[in-house]
Amino acid sequence: MAPRSPGDARVELISTVLAFVMVIGVLVLLVGFFVSPAVWASGTAVFILTGSVLWLLGKTPASRRNTARYERDAARRARMRARTAARAEQQRQEAAADIAERRAREATRTLQRAVRELLDDLPVRGTPQDQAIAHCLEKTLEARDPRLQAEAERLARRHVAVDERILCIAQSETEGNARPALLILTDRGAAVSHKGISYRFDPQPEDVSDATEGSWGHLRVGELFFRFFQYSRLRVALAAREEAAAAAPPTTSVHRPVQRLIRDARDAELVAVDWMRYLGFTDAVATPVGADEGIDVLAKHAVAQVKKEGSPTTRPTVQQLHGVATAKQRAALFFSMAGYTPPAIAWASQQDIALFQYDLQGTPHPVNPPALSLLEAADEQASQAADTVAAIPADTNDGTAAT
Repeated sequence: MAPRSPGDARVELISTVLAFVMVIGVLVLLVGFFVSPAVWASGTAVFILTGSVLWLLGKTPASRRNTARYERDAARRARMRARTAARAEQQRQEAAADIAERRAREATRTLQRAVRELLDDLPVRGTPQDQAIAHCLEKTLEARDPRLQAEAERLARRHVAVDERILCIAQSETEGNARPALLILTDRGAAVSHKGISYRFDPQPEDVSDATEGSWGHLRVGELFFRFFQYSRLRVALAAREEAAAAAPPTTSVHRPVQRLIRDARDAELVAVDWMRYLGFTDAVATPVGADEGIDVLAKHAVAQVKKEGSPTTRPTVQQLHGVATAKQRAALFFSMAGYTPPAIAWASQQDIALFQYDLQGTPHPVNPPALSLLEAADEQASQAADTVAAIPADTNDGTAAT
């Protein structure tokens, strides 16, 4: 900024003196209003005279330069105050963001530790469902409620496969004396029972409300709410689902399943699971022991029944499976160790039900055309997959493809 000239300084000094005199005139004017008219008149005259002179000085170039200088100085001070306030606000926001980030990292580490502890504490895959349910209920306030244990077992028999790992059991928030809904969370989904109706449910990210400061999160299933403050393990279990599912054994293979010695009915059901996955029903799982409707293996597009009996399976038994499969709009497969009666084979062939007879080594053999078609299609697909893998050139040590 350019320095002031002597003329600008003199005008500024005169303006200051006149402003001081005008203030004195105003005071005299106010005092004179109560003392005497002469004093009032004197104060008025001083005020008017000094005001006029100041107005005239304001029209001079020097006064205009001083006014512009004052305005620039005021604007500069305002900018400096604004920058200072902006820096302070930025520092405050950065500090708040650092605190929030540290809290988020600590919360993530805490959740990861809780997930690892939960997975390490779970029974191994394949543990009987009543034992897995009892283990989960031990972690809740309802551990000694036999009715809840029985209800959870009924729900698991209907909608939880035996090779699913049960991560958590929770009850919904209710009002009044209403019976709460029951939730069983597994590594592949969930099962819900409410007002006599049970169904499968697959929690999605939008169904989970994470906890915020001063509040608790929840899992929403339709109109039902499962609060985390009631079941803190539920939040951990939801976070553990992906890791638990990743630890499950693979469900697909391009080769025929390996032989497995059949010692009891459960071994036969697990063999049927392996072969159904090979036949194209890659999501097949074994249902719990004693499941309803006689279904032993369940997939999205198929159901199967497995018999390890000493006498051949009869037509009424096959018809019963056909009725269940038709109601569920799925394909029907039957695995029997003793084979089938001729009427059963004839009727199943007409209804496109695949019949397999397996031996003690767990190898099924097709008994009718639908079963033969399924097996041939699966073998062809496996052969094509193997040829594709074999056709991929292997890399040599020097980085070139082998010829």
